[in-house]
Amino acid sequence: MNWTLHRLCAADAARIESHLLRLDTGDRSLRFGGGLVTDATIRAYCASLRYESDILLGIEDPRGDVVGLAHGCVYEAGGQRRVEGAFSVDREFRGRGLGSRLMAMLEVRARASGAQALVGMCAVRNLPMRRIFERAGLVLRREDDELHGQRELLAADRRAAHCAWT
Repeated sequence: MNWTLHRLCAADAARIESHLLRLDTGDRSLRFGGGLVTDATIRAYCASLRYESDILLGIEDPRGDVVGLAHGCVYEAGGQRRVEGAFSVDREFRGRGLGSRLMAMLEVRARASGAQALVGMCAVRNLPMRRIFERAGLVLRREDDELHGQRELLAADRRAAHCAWT
């Protein structure tokens, strides 16, 4: 199947919302960090996305539906620019490497943005996300029922990514 991966913008808000609303109860809990995630919660999340500063990447199927989403939340902590990744893939498209493709492109975009670190967090029970973080080289540490991952992005790598993206 042909997939298209690209940066999403405010014009894609309805397609992002549609993708997230298709997630079942368990997948919503894993994606948003636990608990009951209602349709209203997803709509509020979508309304709060910061398209101008965060990194939003989507994988589209041939019909143009977003079937995979990466949200790279850009923030400052301890004098460092960081990008925290969160991912979701429609159930019927899992196991095809789409999450890994989203992570790889998020890393490229994080480097190009000048981020010093790529971080992620997931529930210990979220084995697919854990594998994606491990393959991307994030060092994982457990805190209660969550895994926190981080990988420093070297300055030379950030310069190379900026040149490759622009």
